[in-house]
Amino acid sequence: MDKEEVKKMRKVVSEVKCVALGEDVVEAELVEVIDAAPMGTEEHIANLESRVYHLTNALDSLFLMVKELRDDRDKEKDGKLNAVIEINKKENKVAIPEGTVLTGKTNGLSYFMHVKDGGFYVGITRYDSLSAAAEGISGVRRSGWTFWRLPDGKTVKEAFKG
Repeated sequence: MDKEEVKKMRKVVSEVKCVALGEDVVEAELVEVIDAAPMGTEEHIANLESRVYHLTNALDSLFLMVKELRDDRDKEKDGKLNAVIEINKKENKVAIPEGTVLTGKTNGLSYFMHVKDGGFYVGITRYDSLSAAAEGISGVRRSGWTFWRLPDGKTVKEAFKG
């Protein structure tokens, strides 16, 4: 293999196909990736922290998009949920209906909690109480009644005791 063939191979290897997301028309373009000089430990850590920061913001944006889609889809379901909560309040029962999705935010991150099978689930982790779930994700002891929110934005405390 001569030097020209090696240069062509390097160029092919260093080109990456990029596709724009969220567009009606998918456009792809080749982008050349430039090999960076080796980084020191501090530079590497700063680079990773920057990536984590940007990924966190991207995930938060996705969370908001999913929440908006869910809100649009589930307006009727949320109305039924509010009706069940009102009936429970009148009967002095504090029971969050199965299937309810609550949201909570800590350290700039948003979380979903599902009420199902007699427990409170954040992802696949089961908690026995609202407060245990709030503490589990935030790392700080706190009231689950004021931490978790219903789809309409009310805290669980406001919905059941307000």
